[in-house]
Amino acid sequence: MLKTKKSIIFPIIFFVASVFAIAQSFGTSDLTKRYLERANSEYESGNIEESYKAINAVLRLNESSGIPANVTLFATQVYTKLLQKIKTTKDYSKFGEITLNLEKYTVIADSNIQRLVKDIYAQQEAELQAKKNEAQRAELEEQRLIYQQQLEEQQKNQASFIQAMQASQENVMSSIVDLGDKMAGAAEESAKSNHMVLVAVLVICVILIFVFIIVVLAIRVAAKASSRQAAQFEATLKLVHGMQQSNSNLLLGSITDLKALDGLGLRSAGSSRWGVDALPAPEMNEEEKEELKQLAIKCEDLGVKIDAVSKRKNNSKNISELVYKLAIKLGCNQNTAMAYFCAAMVYDAGFLAIPEDVLDCENLNEEQKKLIKDHVTKSEDYFDFVPELYRKIFDDAARYHHENEDGSGYPNGIKGDIIPQIAKIIHVAESYNSLISRRNYKQIRDKESAIQELLEQSDKYDRAVVEALDSIV
Repeated sequence: MLKTKKSIIFPIIFFVASVFAIAQSFGTSDLTKRYLERANSEYESGNIEESYKAINAVLRLNESSGIPANVTLFATQVYTKLLQKIKTTKDYSKFGEITLNLEKYTVIADSNIQRLVKDIYAQQEAELQAKKNEAQRAELEEQRLIYQQQLEEQQKNQASFIQAMQASQENVMSSIVDLGDKMAGAAEESAKSNHMVLVAVLVICVILIFVFIIVVLAIRVAAKASSRQAAQFEATLKLVHGMQQSNSNLLLGSITDLKALDGLGLRSAGSSRWGVDALPAPEMNEEEKEELKQLAIKCEDLGVKIDAVSKRKNNSKNISELVYKLAIKLGCNQNTAMAYFCAAMVYDAGFLAIPEDVLDCENLNEEQKKLIKDHVTKSEDYFDFVPELYRKIFDDAARYHHENEDGSGYPNGIKGDIIPQIAKIIHVAESYNSLISRRNYKQIRDKESAIQELLEQSDKYDRAVVEALDSIV
């Protein structure tokens, strides 16, 4: 009896499930057809935004089961049309949403759409640079007017000064003539006053010569000041011309790949990307500057604690300053270099998780060596205060700064360009600092021999970083 019931129940369940699946498939197909018809109708009517909304609904309905070829083809047409409109009207309100959808539905992103996206990114960058150029030109024009006003004022003051000195000279000459007349009359009255007249005349001549010398010196000083003002004004005009030329060159070189336009320009790529940050960093607003300032303060406090447990006095300060200089030398922009500076203060935060008796031990066993090596995986436990924008840089600095170029390092054994930039720089800076400041004075290297030792170990260190170090120490 039980077997008979089972033989009846299972076919019924299978039948109901099949009917449900078929119904659901027909329901999805029907919705897809209606949305597709609506998208096509709006597209033909020129309502590209409405067609875009409808085709997105079709994409969402079919993303789990697979997007049909006809939907892919039509979606590509709609997205192309909308991107062309955005490029023409320069209304970027939907551009961010479109790029996210293209990342999600990659099948519709053909070469034409990719080119339009790059063109719009470049167009946005050019508009931003044009605004900056206009502001710079306005500022330089204002400085030019100020210098011109100063020059005109100086010339007026010089003319007034010369007129005043000439008037003073005329008054002195008039006084001398009057005095001479009076003294001549007195000589006629008394021959005894001849000696006094002669002395007075000599004194007056000396005074006259002294006044003349003062007038000549004053005129020369005023002429030099006028010359300096004129030269400064001419230099300002040249600066205006040079700035306009450099801004034009910058605009011509501002078209970069999509990834290079993201965020603040912060990256942690490998050595094959050295110099990619040569373009100026996007200027931070006051809130971002304050955030980075507070981050640096917190990193400094944590760095002091790390130095204390690892018995390395001023290590975080020395390494972070060297990392900052290397980042600038290697072509990183200011924002990236500052982020590297902060991360380099706390890259060894994992030592805080190692027992103190292990850190103090001179002869380590295998288990203790492994425990110390594991510090690279424990640092991120102390990075809760780091903003999300900088978190990857901090994690890369802590985890990969013992990786070698040939893959013989730890913890992951990665090599070459896979190793993040920040980790490569810290690896070189830490090794160099260790070579020139070892506790045993017999092992201390001078700067030249320390650099040479790093260059000879190309299997461990990025040669570009070591050469940059050689040029700054």
